[in-house]
Amino acid sequence: MKPTRAIVFDAFGTLIRYTTRPAPYGRLVDTAGRPVDRFACLTRNVPMATIAVELGAESSLDIMEADLAEELSGLRLFPEVADVLSKARAAGLRLAVCSNLAYEYGPAVRSLVPELDAYVLSYEVGVAKPHPTMYRLACAELGCAPAETVFVGDSKRCDFDGPQAFGMQARWLDRRGGQSLVDALAGIL
Repeated sequence: MKPTRAIVFDAFGTLIRYTTRPAPYGRLVDTAGRPVDRFACLTRNVPMATIAVELGAESSLDIMEADLAEELSGLRLFPEVADVLSKARAAGLRLAVCSNLAYEYGPAVRSLVPELDAYVLSYEVGVAKPHPTMYRLACAELGCAPAETVFVGDSKRCDFDGPQAFGMQARWLDRRGGQSLVDALAGIL
């Protein structure tokens, strides 16, 4: 087995937590009142307002934008994240975020975890995990082979099964079961 050269992190539930969750995108409905496909919001490089106008849901836009502002202002790093990132850097590891998220969340992720080596965000690349393109881009941007890269996140399907199928090492972070990022990365950091 090749030595680990990089860690790729999921963003929400792994590095970043919500302190308030009004779920503004959940208010997006079409003219028949059906919720919009969540996947469509995660793979388009457009603001929520554009999607709302396309759906004819602009009457709810003031509420959705207030909810979005509240949700974004409440984003915080999990307590152990700064120390984990510092230790990973000190160990000479390359670091990335690879995450499924909508347009407005990208700047928040970049400001909460600045100066990583790469950011692979679904809305920017037009596909979402567990699509192999997400993992391929993360490895390419880090300059590491999949086998040299550990993916860690809280979704079994997207952050464990998907990366493993691509040839990456993977660690599932079970925060509901009491795990922290330190636990999930035991033996690596």
